[in-house]
Amino acid sequence: MTQSGSFSEQVVEFWLGKAVDWGQSTSSLARADVRAHLPKLRNFLQQLLQELQLTRSTTEAMCSLPFLGQLVGRLCWNPCVSADGESLDRLLQCLWWLYSSEPQNAVERRANQWIRNLLYHLSVEEGRSSARRAVRHSGHATQAQTDQRLLFLRNMVALLEREVRGSSCPGVHPTERCPCDDVRGASVTCTALVTCLEAAPLIGALLQHPTACGRAALSDDFLDALNAALLGKQLVLEEQALMGLWLHSLPSLEGTTLNLVESALSNPPPSPQDLEQQVTDSHLPKAAAQHHPIFLVVCDVFRMLVVETQGSPALRTLIESFTRCFLLSLRPLDPQERLSLKVFFPHAPQSLLTPLLQIPTDVPEEAWPEHLLLISCLLQKMEEEEEDAARRRRSLFECWFLLVQAGFWVDVAAQLLVTSAPETTPPLLWLLTFYYHPIHLEERRARTLTMAGEALDLLRAFFLSHPLPPTHTQALEQLISTCPHLLLHLLVNFAIFSHGPFSVISEVIRQVAVQPGSYHEAEAMEMTAVAAAFFAKVEHRLSRRADLDPRIQSRLRTVQDALVLQRTA
Repeated sequence: MTQSGSFSEQVVEFWLGKAVDWGQSTSSLARADVRAHLPKLRNFLQQLLQELQLTRSTTEAMCSLPFLGQLVGRLCWNPCVSADGESLDRLLQCLWWLYSSEPQNAVERRANQWIRNLLYHLSVEEGRSSARRAVRHSGHATQAQTDQRLLFLRNMVALLEREVRGSSCPGVHPTERCPCDDVRGASVTCTALVTCLEAAPLIGALLQHPTACGRAALSDDFLDALNAALLGKQLVLEEQALMGLWLHSLPSLEGTTLNLVESALSNPPPSPQDLEQQVTDSHLPKAAAQHHPIFLVVCDVFRMLVVETQGSPALRTLIESFTRCFLLSLRPLDPQERLSLKVFFPHAPQSLLTPLLQIPTDVPEEAWPEHLLLISCLLQKMEEEEEDAARRRRSLFECWFLLVQAGFWVDVAAQLLVTSAPETTPPLLWLLTFYYHPIHLEERRARTLTMAGEALDLLRAFFLSHPLPPTHTQALEQLISTCPHLLLHLLVNFAIFSHGPFSVISEVIRQVAVQPGSYHEAEAMEMTAVAAAFFAKVEHRLSRRADLDPRIQSRLRTVQDALVLQRTA
């Protein structure tokens, strides 16, 4: 009688025969036969494990126990056997002893891949997640059994993580074996384990592994499982692993960006402080600073949505907040590793990047008028130099989108239109008009600028005379119906930064911003919300200053009270 290790051929044939007969059947006869043989099967598997532990390598184990792979594989695929906790323990331990931490030949490499496939099967078979349950407490599992399963999973994860981190692509011929195959195989194995805490080191190693060749591409099922777990709040990834996921999975990056947009467009919208915190907590600005492809994708999403929403004020605020956080995230990077702004803004004119992407707090306040004059002149020059109509429209849009990204300078321009000398008015007013009406500026430049100038003159008159002249009120109401956001932006800045009496503030807001006789109720509520949003932006910007003028602080409180009263009226 031939031997397979210490097992007789008769014993081996009996259990192989049973494994074949049981197959993957869940019929009542199969279940009954499995139950009848489970005690003896457990004993046999225990003896098999003891024999396996005497071998020094997978190759030696396969030579000593040639039937082992077929038997363990068939039993793992049988749902009646794998549902038994003790039998599953022994099968998992057999797989562990067969796994090669440093495979020496093709046999051991194939065995490793086979074991990973079995682990994946045990995790997802029929949606029962039996391997996942194998690392959790079950009704029939003792603490010792649970510890064994956790130990198996941790050991397997540690080995796979070591393989992934140690693999590098040698640039072999496509028909030859590549270490990158192990990376993809490990991602397949990990698919059903993404919500297990024990798998976190492996997930991190997979997501941060460089994709040296196409064969290192992670499994789509693995990436989909990660996205689903993140959305379901069943998984929390460390910052670098999250960045790795975005580099591997475009849907995940786009989904995160759209979630941020949805939050910004919610009703009521978040305050500027809360929105900035959400942007920071999303890790998108930091990821965009470290990986310019992430920045380009996020900006493409913003570019598409800002067109679809026709320049929604809430979306513009989000884009501005993201850009500011991105610029701040660039600063800590090593200058030798930091890419030029042109890489991040490939469609924008080079001459505009430096002046527009300087944060106002980095420019001395006394230099703001000159700085904005430069920005306005450069933008006007860009429009005038392009002769081809189609190219001019594309160039104009990219200049406008860059201005939206750097919207903090538009806020400064609105403030300076109230506080600066009259000679600065034309370029500042052009800049504000271009921000709110870029296409109008191209097609009806003179009319739009004339209306904006009239509005500015009327607002100055409002805050210098009291009571309000009826003719001025009617004229401003007519103008605000044509370019409401521009005029509300100016109005809020006049209310905060002008030297007009406090008594006029509430009256102007009541008669002009939310005049009940001028709008339907829904429109009046929207105008009030837009005015409040502009106020919140100004307040948030000024809150960063440590030396805020007490006069402006007082006017901030007065404007806030007036808006609150109007919204509750």
